[in-house]
Amino acid sequence: MKPVVRDRLVMPILLPLAILAVIAGVLYGFSRILLSITPTAATVTAIVVASGVLATASTAAGRKQVRLSTLGAMLGVTGGVAMLAGGIALAVTGGAEEEPGGGERPVVAIAAFNIAFEPTSLTVPAGEAFTIRFHNQDAGTDHNVEIFDDPEFGGTALFAGDLITGVREIDYAVDPLEAGAYFFRCIVHASMTGEMQAVGGGPGEPGQGGAGGVTVVAQDVAFDTSTIELTPVPTTITFDNRDAGVQHNIAIYGDSSLADTLFDGELVTGPTTIQYEIPALPPGEHYFQCVVHPNMSGTVVVSDSAGGGGGGPPPEPTGPS
Repeated sequence: MKPVVRDRLVMPILLPLAILAVIAGVLYGFSRILLSITPTAATVTAIVVASGVLATASTAAGRKQVRLSTLGAMLGVTGGVAMLAGGIALAVTGGAEEEPGGGERPVVAIAAFNIAFEPTSLTVPAGEAFTIRFHNQDAGTDHNVEIFDDPEFGGTALFAGDLITGVREIDYAVDPLEAGAYFFRCIVHASMTGEMQAVGGGPGEPGQGGAGGVTVVAQDVAFDTSTIELTPVPTTITFDNRDAGVQHNIAIYGDSSLADTLFDGELVTGPTTIQYEIPALPPGEHYFQCVVHPNMSGTVVVSDSAGGGGGGPPPEPTGPS
């Protein structure tokens, strides 16, 4: 092929195609880095890389003769810019979504699925910074978490998390909240709302807690405790059902005869978390069980000193594993 034909006919066609191929390759390969960092950092990184591609392509296109060596140099410079920008982004923000404080912050989990939050009720520690581990499970859909002290979501949000496009997980670092009731929503979907209760004393150990609440886990068709300790005042039980596709609940009775129902919790299908509002119970020992699996049972102890400890090693699971 004559040089004149190549320079005047072939290269003007091949050069734009080569540039488009380079841009497509960079975007595809670099997408893994962009998805692993925060949306703000991803935007800045993408702009830097795109600017590098355009600057390199403009320099190459401005030459009187574009040889294969020029295209090779363009590829090398573009790749170098992408690696540099990605490295800086990962170094600066790579840990931004990991749990702050080296695992010291309490973590509460919430997911978005089918344009709805799961769960819609959360208990968080009052007066203590914590992490919301948010998993967006709606592919191609933007979600976030915002926290308000107004059930009508008026005024300024106390916390506004970055929007993420599913399927993706992010950790939100939330500043301490005073004890009380709060409300959360997705800024994009007005129907996605939930309630949040900030309680004193931090998250409770399984089966233990006073007015600040109790946490009980159901896993492998067994409760993680056979004793729930409460004080004789209204409180909460955060019930974490970890058995996928299995229904569980917590029902409290006067005794094992089940003749006197003191509380009947809503049945939930795992994996999910629900917060039960427990009324003031009379002091003494009572009986609790899952209504679907009666072998999952134990004792509720109501006394003024509840919440101070388990009183011994954890009991053996109360159901088959």
